[in-house]
This record gives sequence, C-alpha cells and structure tokens, in this order.
Amino acid sequence: MRTLRRPAALAAVLTLTAGLVAALPASAADRSPSWHHPSSGERYVALGDSFVAGPGIPTQQPGGCARSDHNFPSLVAAEIGAKSFTDASCSAARTTHYWNPQTIGGETVPPQLDALNRKTTLVTLGTMGGNDVGLVGLAQTCLVQGCSTLPTQPFHDAIDALAPVYERLIADVRERSPRATIVAVGYGTYVPRETCAALVNATSADLAYLQSMIDRLSDTIGEVAADEGVAFVDMRDIEGWQEHSGCAAPEEQWVRALNPYGDGAPLHPSTAGMEQMADQALKVIEPLVRARRASAWRVAAAAHTVRLHAVCHGPSRRSDVTLRVTGGKGLATAALFHIGDTTVGADTRAPFALTRSARSLRDLRGSVHAKVTLKHGTVSHTTSVRTSRPKCLR
Repeated sequence: MRTLRRPAALAAVLTLTAGLVAALPASAADRSPSWHHPSSGERYVALGDSFVAGPGIPTQQPGGCARSDHNFPSLVAAEIGAKSFTDASCSAARTTHYWNPQTIGGETVPPQLDALNRKTTLVTLGTMGGNDVGLVGLAQTCLVQGCSTLPTQPFHDAIDALAPVYERLIADVRERSPRATIVAVGYGTYVPRETCAALVNATSADLAYLQSMIDRLSDTIGEVAADEGVAFVDMRDIEGWQEHSGCAAPEEQWVRALNPYGDGAPLHPSTAGMEQMADQALKVIEPLVRARRASAWRVAAAAHTVRLHAVCHGPSRRSDVTLRVTGGKGLATAALFHIGDTTVGADTRAPFALTRSARSLRDLRGSVHAKVTLKHGTVSHTTSVRTSRPKCLR
C-alpha cells in the first residue's frame, strides 16, 4: 500500500475533475488575437474539449467554457490570416456536445455543430473524446492511488467504441460544411516517462499506463482520419515533450503537473504548450491552405473562360437545338442546362452538351442559361453562363 505524500498537491488533484467540469472563471479583460497576416480567405471553425479550449491560459474569454484567446486554434487562425474564425471548443466537452448543448460553469452553451455552415472552409476536429472515456478521472487515480495494476480492457473497449463516433462526426461536418478541409487532432504526450515530486504518488509504471491510454485514443483518432481521408495532426510528434513536462521548471513546462502556476490547468497545456501545438498543427494546415489558395485561383481563372452556346441544326420544321458548354480549362465537372426556370437537362461528362428537339423547348419562356461546376483539389465552384435564344427557339 502506498503512503500518500505532499498534502497540498493532493488537494489540488482531488479538485482536478471538479475544476475542469465547472471550468475556470473568465477574466474581466477580453482581447482577441492580433491579425498581422493577410487574409487567406479561410473560414475556420475549431471544435474540441479543454485540451483545445485552454482553461487557465490568459486571456480567458467570457462564458463558461474556460476558453483562452491564446489556445492553439486562435494562434493558427492568426498565423494563416483566416478571414473568419469561430472557436466552439469547450472545457469538459464530450463528443455528444458536438450534437447537443453543454451545461458548464452555470451556463448552457449551444452544440458545437452550430458553428459550422456551408461557407466554412477549414475545421479542426479535436481533441475530443477524452472526457467520454474518463481520462481526467483516470489521471486522478494514477496520481493519487496508482493505476499500473488496473485492468486495461475496460479503457481499451471505451476508447475503441469511439471509432464509429468519430466517423459520424466527420460525416456530419462534411454534410454541414461540404467545402471544408477537415483536420483531426490527436492528444499529445502529457506525462513524462520518469516521475518526480510534482506528480505526487505516481510511479513511472503509473505514468506509462496513463500515457498508453492517451496514445490509444490518439491512435484511434488517427486511424479513423486515415480511413475517412482527412488530415491528422499527431501532437506526440512535437519534439521536446519530455524535457518540458510537468517535472521541468515552471517556466519551461509545456504541460502542467498539478500546479498550473496561473497559466493553464492541471495536466493541461500552458501558454508555451499551446504555442508548440499551434506550430505542430500548422505543419499540416499551412500546406493545405496553400493548396486551397492555389486551387481557388485556378478555379476562378477557369470560370472566366466558360461559355454557353445554343445552335440550331436540321430542317426548320424538325430542327434540333444543341446547348453546349465550352471552356473551363479542363476543370468543369458538370453542367445543368435551363431555359427560364425550367431545367431541361444535365451532363456530367465532357464535352458538356445537350440536344433536344426545338419544338419541345420553344414554348419555354426565359433566357437560355447553364450552371457549370468546376473543381480543383478541394475547391469547388459553380458559375452561371447565359446565351441568347437561337432562332429555332423564337
């Protein structure tokens, strides 16, 4: 049986779960990140839990979510010069709070999905899922009582059960924001390999047990991301975690132990840790943003070359009319043909054309026009083109 030590530290760990659920009070000061970079045109939405929100990191935003304006998504948004940025992350959030309201800090916050719309172009999904499997409670057990002898299967089962939940999350984000590039984010390295006084009663075996569960959660997120074809940020790839753990000097810590020193929350990132997380996320996000920007230019340039032609052919009494789309620099993927308010046909293969008898279309009123969809990479755009009515339709 272990002898508990460091009463003050133990008091801190006993309030760990309650503190994160209730969240931290918002600072009276409220300021937003500085936007020094030219706009990338990205409309960015961040989803996630406390490892995203940044409880205790100055400056805290108003509301019950204990959300910092210097968490990693805020830093990413500033670095890429996002055209708009909505941070929907919230401390203590579970995956259900993507779909459902969350009550925290005496307030009810809307479902995180409310932040998404069809104009959204970039979504960071997570971290999320740790609260579903009781990660904070497990950390408390590991630090106070020890956990290395606990059975692993219950936690493995709970983590594995999140895989289909992550699949549904990605599918729903895609449905609500079909233009968005989705980037899934995994959990990092939150405890060192070797113990120290700051980690109270935890042995190295306890820390290994705890980190193994965090790793399994990150692996699950990464595997689903790969299966679903979305990008993945593995925060474990950040170099220097071990040297900047909760056992380091306070000013060197990227992840706090039990004492957050007024910057962060127990077993959560500090301001410096969030900066490291932002840098890691940007390694994945910036190439995607550059590719999207290049694709957007190509699509915009191609859209200016799209033309619609309407040509009559055959004997006047039995003439046909062909509606044909040209241009698009090879980026056109579909054409929808209209006369007035009536859709007269579609073509999804080049060359984009539609032939009908002139008699069947002559009585339709309105202009001859087409909606042409162009796509390059993840960028898709629909442009409208018109032409005059040909003689056989007059």
